[in-house]
Amino acid sequence: MFIMAILVTLIFGSFSYMLLKFPDDFLKMSSFSEKFIKKSFLKKYVKFIGWWFLILVIGVWIIAILSLFE
Repeated sequence: MFIMAILVTLIFGSFSYMLLKFPDDFLKMSSFSEKFIKKSFLKKYVKFIGWWFLILVIGVWIIAILSLFE
């Protein structure tokens, strides 16, 4: 279970960090048009997805730690 938690952390943790720390750079790398990138809704959505990835990582670690006590 801990190997899975480490893999999830590496994958989704890096995406979460990128989405939360650098939303503007992430949007510049995307295929959206320049006009659509400047909208604040898209930046808020990117940060929202970043928080969900972070919650996913935390949840996997909680499950991994709780599985030790079963």
